[in-house]
Amino acid sequence: MQDDATTDNQGEHPLDAEDWELAFEPYSKFPGQALTLGFNFVALKSCLTIEPLKIKEAIESLDCAMEVLFRYTQFHGVAYDLFRRLVEGKLTLDEEELLKSLGLKF
Repeated sequence: MQDDATTDNQGEHPLDAEDWELAFEPYSKFPGQALTLGFNFVALKSCLTIEPLKIKEAIESLDCAMEVLFRYTQFHGVAYDLFRRLVEGKLTLDEEELLKSLGLKF
């Protein structure tokens, strides 16, 4: 019998309470921003639970959130530094090869 994706792992969550506690700990000193995030979660949840479902809109919202979140990571600074060094002609040969292997064309 074929596995049913709708019944597999019922009751399990991809992220547990500890995952969320780690992610939200920085909000402990910013209750207003935590509240705003809560409103955003409710808006996403409504896309996934109302009829008709708005799955595409929820995915687009999550993609947008990832783009904004990127700005607050170390990846942002590293990527910008590589960009600056590339346009200034200061990349090492190893760095150029790494960027090319990641699909960057320059």
